[in-house]
Amino acid sequence: MAVSSVPEGSGLLVDMPGNAQLLVVQPRPGEFRAFNPACPHVGSLVNPPAAGVITCPLHGSAFDPLSGAVRKGPATSGLTEVAIARSGDDLVLG
Repeated sequence: MAVSSVPEGSGLLVDMPGNAQLLVVQPRPGEFRAFNPACPHVGSLVNPPAAGVITCPLHGSAFDPLSGAVRKGPATSGLTEVAIARSGDDLVLG
């Protein structure tokens, strides 16, 4: 995916093979992270970051967009990070 497609301070859900999705975020300018977007509480999809936090719309769990760490429950664990790397103007699984 193109680096330019990931909004600064936010992110987007990306469709992956096998009906999977990936949450790719840019919490700081030029810094990119990717997470499994399934909330560890009950598995619903989290929203891309807004106002510096990733939120699960189902029960309100909140996660840090830099680390995926849980900031507010009911989730008791953070989002699972997926390795990505920058290759020129693209982000690739790494």
